[in-house]
Amino acid sequence: MNVIANPRYRSISSVTGLCLLMLIVSEVRAQGSQPATAPGNAQPQSGSQQGFGGPPAGQQQQQELQRRRQQMQQTNQQQSTEQSPTAQPRLPASSNSGGATGQRSTGGQGAPPTSGRSEAGSLGEPRGATTPRAPVGGSLRSPSSLGVQTGAARVVAVAPEQLNLAEAIAIGLENNLTTLLAAERAEEARALQQQVRSFLLPNITGTAYQQNRTLNLAAQGLGGGGGEEMSGGGMGGGAAPIPSFVGPFNTFDARLNFSQTILNLAALREYKSSKSAVQVADLTAQLAREQVATFVALAYLTAQRSNLEVQAARADYQLATSLQELALKQRRAGVANGIDLVRAESRAAQERLRVVQAEANAEQTRLDLERAIGLPQGSATHLTDTLTIRADALPSVEAAVQQALASRLDTRIAEETIEQRALDRKARAAARYPIVNAVGDYGQSANTPFRNDRATRTYGVQLSVPVFDGGYTRGRINAALSRQRQAEWELGNSRGQVEQDVRTALVGWRLGAEQVRASEEQFRLATRELELATQRFRAGVADNTEVLEAQAGLANARALRVQALAQYGAARLNFAAATGTAQSFRL
Repeated sequence: MNVIANPRYRSISSVTGLCLLMLIVSEVRAQGSQPATAPGNAQPQSGSQQGFGGPPAGQQQQQELQRRRQQMQQTNQQQSTEQSPTAQPRLPASSNSGGATGQRSTGGQGAPPTSGRSEAGSLGEPRGATTPRAPVGGSLRSPSSLGVQTGAARVVAVAPEQLNLAEAIAIGLENNLTTLLAAERAEEARALQQQVRSFLLPNITGTAYQQNRTLNLAAQGLGGGGGEEMSGGGMGGGAAPIPSFVGPFNTFDARLNFSQTILNLAALREYKSSKSAVQVADLTAQLAREQVATFVALAYLTAQRSNLEVQAARADYQLATSLQELALKQRRAGVANGIDLVRAESRAAQERLRVVQAEANAEQTRLDLERAIGLPQGSATHLTDTLTIRADALPSVEAAVQQALASRLDTRIAEETIEQRALDRKARAAARYPIVNAVGDYGQSANTPFRNDRATRTYGVQLSVPVFDGGYTRGRINAALSRQRQAEWELGNSRGQVEQDVRTALVGWRLGAEQVRASEEQFRLATRELELATQRFRAGVADNTEVLEAQAGLANARALRVQALAQYGAARLNFAAATGTAQSFRL
């Protein structure tokens, strides 16, 4: 006999539903005391009809949206705490100014102060704000001070036969790890924006279940214990008694659940904030390209400087061997003695060692350049652009500062970050406003899929009004306001840093040009001094001490000329980075 179909037990469903409703209400109250996990979260509806047609319309969708918000909040927290590792490979510094010994220096100028936060921020926030500068004077800077990943994440299949600076920058931008990671972070910001947008769009889910159950009504305070039956007299005279134990019986339910946000200012403002965060991420990706372009140009410049040092060392060695032959010839003629020959041989040995050191240094700088832009290690690519002085006139400070303020990405990032954090603060404040959702469901309710099946549906409007959350929302608003003020301070610092960078770069550019002209004059005089000393030695009026001293002076003049050309190129690169035009820099 089917208990549910028997007329004697028609009132069982209503009584049992009442009992289950009371039970679920108590559970929801216990859960409702917990604060929301994110602004704009809708609390699940009270009550449940689980086992008799499924949960209330919209409850499952709201629970799913709340779960999504929790996942997004966890993702943002991970982004705010994780630190991106920075590789620390070597970038060869130049040889010293006293004689270009060819030894690699680990020193160099420190990194410039940055106006942005070095730690990773939330969605789309910059992880570093100030564009790195090339050094002004002194030895070339280590790549680790540029604040970028120095290696290429992928390598080109075939190395080009020739490579100029523009091509090197283009290849580096395609392969360097910094640009690839920045592009992926921008894609991540877009994906998070898509997640936020889902809270404003319709959400449809499908559920189905088949279950077999029994109910103990006595445990709910209905009917007597020990198998007694409850009288149904209170519900109409002559009604059959209600048993204290019902079942077993089958329940089947399959339906589509629908929810659509009608009014949710918090979700709408969160979406606007996420759009601004995507713009910040895009600007940060462009800043990464500027940083990589600066680093690649510096690596290219260092490689070319090493090549010039090799040429200078070979010229010094060739001169030393010719003077050694002259000393040997003069001794055979009886004009010079043995000590003159020994001095010449010792000088030639020193210059030969310098050639070996310079060639090793040049090979290392080539490997650094290849690693930075993604060329196969040990390739025979010929670098075509050389270090030379240009006839470009120095721009005025005012024009350069205006160009830098308009072009520097770190300043634009700081401005966009302020707007994004202001939107985030407004989104958190909107958590205090009511939320209105349209909800509904439609499906089949039965004992089994093909027994007593009936189409049932529910539709309605859900209103959720925040009343008191223990100060949780106020704390979130204050935190967002503090982050907005931090961004405003950082913008002021960034603008001041831009002007300092430009002025410092112009000073270095002017100094570098004067150093090149002075080194050219010194090289000319050293060459003339060696010619006169050699003539005196050939004439026999002096030993080769004057010749060796003049030779050392000429070698030093060559080294200073190479150093001056490198520092001049670095100063121009510094100006390009200070004005946000590193990608278009050319030697």
